[in-house]
Amino acid sequence: MKSVLKFFIAAAVFAGIAVSDTTSVSVYVIGDSTVQTYKDNVYPQTGWGQVLGYFFDASKVKVLNYAIGGRSSRTFIEEGRLDEVKGKLQKGDYLFVQFGHNDRDYSKAARYVEPSQFSGYIQKYVDAGKAKGANVVLVSPMNLNGSRNVFSTGSNNYDARGMMQTVAKNNKIPFADLNMKSYNTYNTTYKSMPDYVTRYLYKKLEKGEYPNFPDGVNDGTTHFQEMGSMGHAQMICEELEDNLKSNTNLSADAKAALTTLVASIKKRYTIKVKTNLSNYNGLITQTQYFPAGSPMTLRVTPNGQTFEKWVDDDCKELSKNMIYYGFKTKARDITYTAMFKGGAACTPISHNSEDVGGSSSSGPESSSSSGGEEVVKDLEEDLCSLHAGTDAWPSVIETFEPEIADGFSEANHDGFTGKGFFNLDNSAYSKATYLVTSDQSAEHARVMIRYAFAGSTNRDMKITVDNGVYDVAFPPTGSWDKWDTVYIDDVWVDALDFKVILQSTTADGGPNVDMIAFDMKDVYRTGCKSARQKQGSVSIASKKIISAPRKNNFTVNALGRKVQNVNDRADLRKLPKGYYFRY
Repeated sequence: MKSVLKFFIAAAVFAGIAVSDTTSVSVYVIGDSTVQTYKDNVYPQTGWGQVLGYFFDASKVKVLNYAIGGRSSRTFIEEGRLDEVKGKLQKGDYLFVQFGHNDRDYSKAARYVEPSQFSGYIQKYVDAGKAKGANVVLVSPMNLNGSRNVFSTGSNNYDARGMMQTVAKNNKIPFADLNMKSYNTYNTTYKSMPDYVTRYLYKKLEKGEYPNFPDGVNDGTTHFQEMGSMGHAQMICEELEDNLKSNTNLSADAKAALTTLVASIKKRYTIKVKTNLSNYNGLITQTQYFPAGSPMTLRVTPNGQTFEKWVDDDCKELSKNMIYYGFKTKARDITYTAMFKGGAACTPISHNSEDVGGSSSSGPESSSSSGGEEVVKDLEEDLCSLHAGTDAWPSVIETFEPEIADGFSEANHDGFTGKGFFNLDNSAYSKATYLVTSDQSAEHARVMIRYAFAGSTNRDMKITVDNGVYDVAFPPTGSWDKWDTVYIDDVWVDALDFKVILQSTTADGGPNVDMIAFDMKDVYRTGCKSARQKQGSVSIASKKIISAPRKNNFTVNALGRKVQNVNDRADLRKLPKGYYFRY
């Protein structure tokens, strides 16, 4: 069996566009000192390119940070640094570009770039990426001094943000507006606490706070602490997601590539921080949204109160007499409390268990066929889980065993997910029908279908979802072992039971169909209903994997057909975002 499916996806318009699954890709980051990676001896100073990798599934995306301080869009090129990155870029990789801070500094002629030339230099990065088949994302420089647009103020009126946005529009590529995103965060979310931004996000450290700066340091409003750059990386992820939802200027290729990248962003968890005082008026870490395993720092600056310790939501003591406490983010929403002398006693806060990815239900149901043989319920317990799916595709429909179909449930090709795939008969009239339930409604849902087939001509199908019928193109994938994906946009889904029907339209029949996924939550095979309802009262830790009954080394599906046996000792292979399948 091949390695676990690399759950890469691509965008499509109404008929869908097939894009090959690939191995992991690289994100190359280019920028200045606000982006670069720093050594441990200057911690907590950190660039956002240094921490961006925490936000992506490492099995799918590798972040390589080539940013370096003191460079402008011009000098980075003149020093041969763009050529170095270009030499490493591979087709399908990503190139993130942020410049502007040093470009606008007319006091330093060595790196200054005339406003009339800035767009031309940014275009060189776009051209370099395109020449290698890479996908370019332009990132506007983050806000440094609290102005709404730092680059359109001052005597030189240097609008780097606006010029980068124009280049992005002209090339129909994503534009992550970190400038406006950070401005809104600093001046809206943290408006009432300006000291929080300078003391907890920018690199302004008091004497004795950090070992690397025993005498403290005031770096003004230029460089950032780790928590500041973690926040910027989170903002960039949000901007990528927003581009996918609302940037109508993207080309089809750019949208496809961005869809793939966004699907690789890890789930973020809510980290709340509070005190046990009703009238606390000092600084304290604000709520964050970070992926599991990423760095997180709890920090408090008392204003006359006596700080005692940090505790988690189980009232477990984490650290005594330390105004900051660093750790790795847990895989669940969590609350931390700064305990002060004279404050309320700690009270445990109820919470979920840590996500372990695709937890199973209490086991599949089975029944007897008319011939007395045991048959396996056509649904895997993993797929009935409330946690099945990914952030981008939270609802996954196993297609291995339809309720009614013309064709065979098989597992004789590599690379499939779940128990196997469904092979539609070679006929223009072959169908596969799945009974599906949705607990939610949506006017503009998106559906993904994963499939494979060899040949030289399309095997197009009509896809029925709820009450809508969609003509979807299925181009050849080149091999029965090579899986691609197509998409249907603007699908109307009602909160009820409905059918998903795959109907062939060519004499060759349909492709082998591996799975269907929705970009909305709580859509599942109807047979999962009871299993999902039970999960609300069963903790993750108590769930067990229960092997389905076997008969004569074969599983008998609901259609009475024998299909290839799956090992009794099922192997759980982890897919991105906590998506588990049994092989």
